[in-house]
Amino acid sequence: MEPLLDLGFSLFSSPTTVVGVVVLLMILYLVSVGSSSSEAGKEPPGPKPLPLLGNLLQLDLQRPYKTLCQLSKKYGSVFTVYFGPKKVVVLSGYRTVKEALVRYADEFGEREISPIFDDLNNGHGIVFSNGETWKEMRRFALTTLRDFGMGKRVAEEKILEECGHLIQTIENYKGEPFNTSLPLNYATSNIISSIVYGSRFEYDDPRFRNLVSRANETISIAGSAEIQLYNMFPRLVRWIKKRHVILENAKMTVGDVKHLIQQLKETLNLETCRGLVDCFLIRKQKEEDSCVKDTQFTEENLIFTVTNLFSAGTDTTAATLRWGLLLMAKYPQIQDRVQEELARVVGGREVRGEDRKNLPYTDAVIHEIQRLADIVPMAIPHKTSRDVTFQGYFIKEGTTVFPLITSVLNDESEWESPHSFNPSHFLNNEGKFIKRDAFLPFSAGRRVCLGESLAKMELFLLFTSLMQHFRFTPPPGVTEDELDLTPAVGFTIPPSPHKLCAISRQNVNKPEAPDDLVGLPDNYRIMFEDLQHSTLVSLIGITVFLLVLRLLYSSFSYQEQKEPPGPRRLPLFGNLFQVDLKRLDCSLFELSKKYGPVFQVYFGFKKVVVLAGYRAVKEALVNHAEEFGNREITPVFHDFTKGHGILFSNGDSWREMRRFALTTLKDFGMGKKMTEEIIGEECQHLVKEFELFEGKAFSNTQVINYATANVIAATVFGKRFDYKDLDFQAMVDRDNKIIHLTGTASLLIYNIFPWLGPFLKNWKNLMKYVEDGKADTRKIIEELNKSLDPDTCRSFIDAFLIRKKHLEDSGVENPYFHDDNLLYSVTNLFAAGNETTGNTLKWCLLYMAKYPHIQEQVQEELSRVVGNRQIRVEDRKNLPYADAVIHESQRLANIAPIAIPHATSKDVTFQGYFIQEGTTVFPLLTSVLYDGTEWENPYSFNPSHFLDSEGKFSRREAFLPFSAGRRVCPGESLARMELFIFFTSLLQRFRFTPSPGTSEDELDLSPVVGFTLSPQPQKLCALLRN
Repeated sequence: MEPLLDLGFSLFSSPTTVVGVVVLLMILYLVSVGSSSSEAGKEPPGPKPLPLLGNLLQLDLQRPYKTLCQLSKKYGSVFTVYFGPKKVVVLSGYRTVKEALVRYADEFGEREISPIFDDLNNGHGIVFSNGETWKEMRRFALTTLRDFGMGKRVAEEKILEECGHLIQTIENYKGEPFNTSLPLNYATSNIISSIVYGSRFEYDDPRFRNLVSRANETISIAGSAEIQLYNMFPRLVRWIKKRHVILENAKMTVGDVKHLIQQLKETLNLETCRGLVDCFLIRKQKEEDSCVKDTQFTEENLIFTVTNLFSAGTDTTAATLRWGLLLMAKYPQIQDRVQEELARVVGGREVRGEDRKNLPYTDAVIHEIQRLADIVPMAIPHKTSRDVTFQGYFIKEGTTVFPLITSVLNDESEWESPHSFNPSHFLNNEGKFIKRDAFLPFSAGRRVCLGESLAKMELFLLFTSLMQHFRFTPPPGVTEDELDLTPAVGFTIPPSPHKLCAISRQNVNKPEAPDDLVGLPDNYRIMFEDLQHSTLVSLIGITVFLLVLRLLYSSFSYQEQKEPPGPRRLPLFGNLFQVDLKRLDCSLFELSKKYGPVFQVYFGFKKVVVLAGYRAVKEALVNHAEEFGNREITPVFHDFTKGHGILFSNGDSWREMRRFALTTLKDFGMGKKMTEEIIGEECQHLVKEFELFEGKAFSNTQVINYATANVIAATVFGKRFDYKDLDFQAMVDRDNKIIHLTGTASLLIYNIFPWLGPFLKNWKNLMKYVEDGKADTRKIIEELNKSLDPDTCRSFIDAFLIRKKHLEDSGVENPYFHDDNLLYSVTNLFAAGNETTGNTLKWCLLYMAKYPHIQEQVQEELSRVVGNRQIRVEDRKNLPYADAVIHESQRLANIAPIAIPHATSKDVTFQGYFIQEGTTVFPLLTSVLYDGTEWENPYSFNPSHFLDSEGKFSRREAFLPFSAGRRVCPGESLARMELFIFFTSLLQRFRFTPSPGTSEDELDLSPVVGFTLSPQPQKLCALLRN
């Protein structure tokens, strides 16, 4: 409002003028209203306009797109506003904008030429023209730009040449703060100039600098409140100063363009086309020679086509690049990842367009810059070419239409965190680049930006080249948080004026200091605590023998390439005495702080490469998925499954079983409505079990395990079990004991020295549990096989048996569908589907009891959004706080801290280190979920990690509790659905508190150590909520 009022006071200083103007405008308004008709059909809704002023008093004329977005929330995706007496139909949201511009391309395809742009172009050129002029000039421009390599190698060479000049210009600042505006504008202007005129300009060329400066000033002023008022009331305020500035700029620019065209005309060679101007002049000459009437190849169309291309090709790309560098300075962790990817993929050579496919993260960052920058928030206005009924509303021919591009790029139904800078919008779960339908920064339909492919190539090559050479930072004394992301005001919206430092990047190779062996911890005792007395004499002899082998091995081994660094190891024992076997993940995380994200440790003779931190883990498991995609089948896991099943297998057997399991789980509704019903039913049983305790303190461990086990049982076995079923209880309790024992120190020692197995009590107990479990599973399989009906598939087991029988009947030899793969696939699915989800849910309830204020917020949100009805998965999008709490519980609980070990499938050089085929690899998920560069408070329970500034749920790239890549948990979607429904249903019904006499502070968050991390045994109260 203030700009409008200020302008009003400056325009009308005398009462007589005001009265005259008001009377005239009232007459115009009444004439307009009298001649309009809404009888043809239902018109779009909108705020009630005032006579003459329309909805001006409700609009922020400096940033009208923000007001229009707010209005769309009230009036819907198609609505009407009045800019003074002018009716404008606004299209809001991806679906509506795309439908109008693409499906109704003809009806919405005309250009609304506002008074200021009519003053500038007089209906000539490409951008602000209609009819035959527009069709002919656009067709000519597209053809010519393609002939000059737009989106191809020729244009790439021009861009790379300009990159060199831009880099040299920025280097001249020697790391001192500078305004990025001019260098970037000069670079992007020169790229389009080389295509239009056939040559580039020097950055200190006065005519070139003036052309660029005037183009930027004109685009900035064209979006001001004063010019918008002129567009509404052109006859009344045509004398305003800013209009005259624009017209004066246009006059001087036309003079300069005429001069440049004249120079080219004087040296024109009909056989050699140097640029678009030459092509136009040659075509113009041919049509004149042929006496073509009504030709569009006129001097006016040439001048304004050139100025259109020059202005559009300069401002939009440069503004986007400025946003890009500003965002890199504000989010240095993202800049780090871009530069790491560039260093790994491209190295020191020049970036080429073909590198894009191998730079998914960088490509995602560029796209996210374009999305968040949102530099043309209302596009260039359109106009209906005929009467049209759209989404039930009648829109008259000639109506101005605003396709609200900002509402597309920030559409909450299309983008997970629309108001945050989040490159993962353009990455899938494997870190590969994905296209998004709602990415429309270049608009769509007939009026889509004709230079889109050139702009995309420019953005990619200029951005990556600058990232290769410089690190962009705020000026001294300015923090990242202080960098202002408020856009400037203009027809496009570049960043507000700012300065950055461009620091030349240098590769610093830090020498590695030798590691002093740390003191021997309790692991000496741990190694032998589980041994029987009678074995000690034998151990001494075996140890001597192994030492001899070790010495022989050392004498023949040699290091051909640079291997990852790591602590110095002892003969035979390796680094065992430098790690805590009870919390191995913590020890490895500490070592990563000294040795970096890729280092090696020795567990006895066995070399293990550890991957630490989000970037290293994600890069290895996703970008090098094949090389790091094998499973390390440790001795204890080989004892379990003999290389069969899903989790602990490799090669074709693993691929076939995983593919079959995923397909079957999906057929049984994993992540869909069918599974939701199963989980909802199990919720009711779980709630009843909790209610039986009548608010008294109880251990929820078993009953939660039974609930989560029943969800997977419904799919695997085709039925749920009663919680009092003794066989079911034995199966669940046994699986939990197996998973716990697998992570004990003595079993870790067994994996290092497997010949110790017969002497270890824990190993003997473990093998007994495993054999008992297999016997129970075989019994269930046999029962299902007896009642098998090939026409009715009740479960995963049925599906396997039917597939097996079909292959046998067909005489097809298939080495994978056999009894062992069925047995171990079932045990894998049942154990994994029970224990991990059950443990996470237990952590969730413990956190709620420990942090009651967070529990209250979850329950308030549930009451407000869901009320007392049954919770459905579709509620998740409306429960951002509850969703954030669940994600934060998964992050902090960190139940699989080292994931299941991987092994390299081939020799690989990773982050400069050589890793041999068959090497064991530990993806340290602890270091991902607690990565200090990714999480603001990694060691605190902080749901805001998953909330943006507006309280909306925000996905985080470093949230990898299910691992990533080829070995990502196959039941991830099922587990996510279980956690959401179980957690919210329990919080809807109960308030969880510590047991009487125990305070929140006394609740113990230290985990029970096993293969996964579960909460300590402790009791909670589940109080019914009134």
